[in-house]
Amino acid sequence: MNAAAALAVAAAALVAPSPAAAADIAFNGYARSRDDGRLLYVESHHVRDVGTVGEARVVLYRCSADGPAFARKELAYGASREQPEFRLTDARSGHVEGLRRTPAGPRVFVKEDARSPQREAAVPAGAAIVSDAGFDEFVRRHWQELEAGKTVRFPFLVPSRLDSLIFKVRKHHEATVEGAAASVIRLNLSGVFGWFLPYIEVSYRKADRVLLRYEGLTNIRDAKGANMVAVIRFPPAERRESAAAEFTRLRAEPLVARCP
Repeated sequence: MNAAAALAVAAAALVAPSPAAAADIAFNGYARSRDDGRLLYVESHHVRDVGTVGEARVVLYRCSADGPAFARKELAYGASREQPEFRLTDARSGHVEGLRRTPAGPRVFVKEDARSPQREAAVPAGAAIVSDAGFDEFVRRHWQELEAGKTVRFPFLVPSRLDSLIFKVRKHHEATVEGAAASVIRLNLSGVFGWFLPYIEVSYRKADRVLLRYEGLTNIRDAKGANMVAVIRFPPAERRESAAAEFTRLRAEPLVARCP
């Protein structure tokens, strides 16, 4: 796996709700091409029991706002907020990756495509590795440091490598995003790779640390297998409460092998 793809893996972690009281919520993300503004896909997020030990999420990656889903990601938190269990499945290629908990400890796994065997490995015991949407919890824990302009480094799990890489984050500037005051945070690989790769920028609303905007490499691939570059907007006006039945339905929604 190359360094650019590793950066894209981290991108998947940057979409999460605010630390509100326990509830079921839903919101959308609209991914558009940074070059011409065309819609690439829509992320449909549903979160159960926000901020609790039992928090779980399902994310459907749709061909369009009302179209079918081609990929799904499911997450479960438990007591480890920065290292949630997760599974991402892309029906177009058969790609599967994630992290699962076992009696012997967490294990990372990946299946490159429908024809490839599944590979997996144990996560080192006691390792303080951040996985997937655990990045959002990491940002909250280090919010004051980031607001003060400090650079924070951390190991982030990269399933395709069955290992972690060191990433760094820092606040770059403040801006008005979606009509609200926001802190714009940059994410990049630490070390030599970070000198050559483009950064990712995520804008969090300062009032409650809700993600409003994302720009950079994504973990969704195009027809040629290359990771897409997108600008993703998360309109606050579309955030709403969600029923438990809706969460269950989305977990079972069939995935399509290609978009119409």
